[in-house]
Amino acid sequence: MKFTSILSVLLFYGLYAHAQDPFERKVKFGIKGGFNASLFTRTVEPFGPAQRARLDYFRRFFHASGFGGLTAEGSISNRFSIGAEVLYSSRGMAHREKNDYVVTYDEEGNEQQAYNYFNYNLAYLEFPITVNYNFADPDSRTYVAAYAGMAPAISVRATTKVRYAESIDASGRRAVNEKSRLDNVNHFNNSILLGIKVGEHNTRSVSPLGDFRMSYTMLPVFKKDVVANGNNLKTAMLTCSIGLGLRF
Repeated sequence: MKFTSILSVLLFYGLYAHAQDPFERKVKFGIKGGFNASLFTRTVEPFGPAQRARLDYFRRFFHASGFGGLTAEGSISNRFSIGAEVLYSSRGMAHREKNDYVVTYDEEGNEQQAYNYFNYNLAYLEFPITVNYNFADPDSRTYVAAYAGMAPAISVRATTKVRYAESIDASGRRAVNEKSRLDNVNHFNNSILLGIKVGEHNTRSVSPLGDFRMSYTMLPVFKKDVVANGNNLKTAMLTCSIGLGLRF
């Protein structure tokens, strides 16, 4: 991790040093933020054999969260470029059950199904490094690139939360949401990245960028077995990300 952090710093510095003339530079800095949808690859406590009885009716559901941070990309040819990012990325896993004791309505007054959620909330400081290939003509204003890379990460937050629909129980009293610390999460992890991004290929002005990415953790999410059958130690995480950003 120390080596990766040093490499990221050197890459950003090298790109900056190469970008002093704004009209000739082959480097684009930027900001990016977006939406994550993530899933654990295995069932973990309390939804394994040791699950609590009151959570029996929860079913797996993707965890919705967000990410944001800084980016840099330096061209090394008409087609290839190297990217580096520093991102705060929230991920995890969600389970939900139907709550038939609460009635909710949409904006048009139609009744909707209410749900209770059990969430694993994880947050990482990530340092993605990617190799990008631009499929568009180098003289075109359109930028369409596929990329692959790795994203070393440091865990900065790990909690669980039971969230009740509308926070009201069957008796009409307020149901208290439950939040607790999630132990035994690996402090360091690394993910394989595959993605595609689309934007304007213009080095002289601020330009928008859209980004779709999939990532898969190379190390288990947890470092200690807290489930009798050992699934906890084999749990990885799959994440799909959609982001929007600006390059300048």
